[in-house]
Amino acid sequence: MSSGVSVQNNKIIMKSFYGFFIAALICSVATLEIPPNGNSRIVNGLNAANAPYNAHVLYLNSGNSGFFGGGSLISDRHVLTAAQNIAGFVRWEVGLGSTVYGQLMIQISTQAIAHPSFNMANRANDIGFIILPSPVVFTALVQPIQLPLSGRTLPYENEEGMVVGFGFNTVNGQVRSDFLKVGYQRVIGDSRCVGIYQITLPNHFCAEDTLQRSNVCNGDLGAGLVVSERRVETLVGIASLITHSCDSINPTGYTRVSAYRQWIRDNTGV
Repeated sequence: MSSGVSVQNNKIIMKSFYGFFIAALICSVATLEIPPNGNSRIVNGLNAANAPYNAHVLYLNSGNSGFFGGGSLISDRHVLTAAQNIAGFVRWEVGLGSTVYGQLMIQISTQAIAHPSFNMANRANDIGFIILPSPVVFTALVQPIQLPLSGRTLPYENEEGMVVGFGFNTVNGQVRSDFLKVGYQRVIGDSRCVGIYQITLPNHFCAEDTLQRSNVCNGDLGAGLVVSERRVETLVGIASLITHSCDSINPTGYTRVSAYRQWIRDNTGV
């Protein structure tokens, strides 16, 4: 499951390559192409158990072209995701309520807000939210995820988190997963993180899996990293940056949700 690449040259290459094969897969919906940072979902991941907050997000521009990514339900009307899934796009098809792709319940939204200071070049302030047209009904399969409490800078170094998604699950993969995949990553030190990505601390952090080498791939952009905070599953990161498609060696870069806690509250009421 890979979410994004910081190298701008990859943007042009990957967009032209994926525009052809994705269109063949989903031609009845739209012509899809790789996002500017172009990588997929969870490589080396396992089949995931129920993650009722998880959202699959198909995002499309005015020309009916786009790609897919992830998001996290934070209320009955709001899905938190990466700003790069929002900026420049006009329609979002949000799937909720299943670990099987074909069984997702879909809502189509035409309203979403990216952070006003989002910078595509370095992924600064890579956070935003989609507004669902109808409130979702909470069930055992659809539930919002807890956000960090105000004043707490999460996650901590070496803390383990979980990330899920329907994105590609093999290196150089070209087909999304039919089943929700999960990977477990630990937060690494900031000094190593800034040596890999052009980020602003503490608004980003990095995490990796040194055991199974699970990682974010294409189609996981915007997926949430969740930790157990005081025994409550809490959304602490939004997948924002990777170095290569389905890279299993280098860490994933995440937007730190706690750094934007007040912005989220001011704009969503959550």
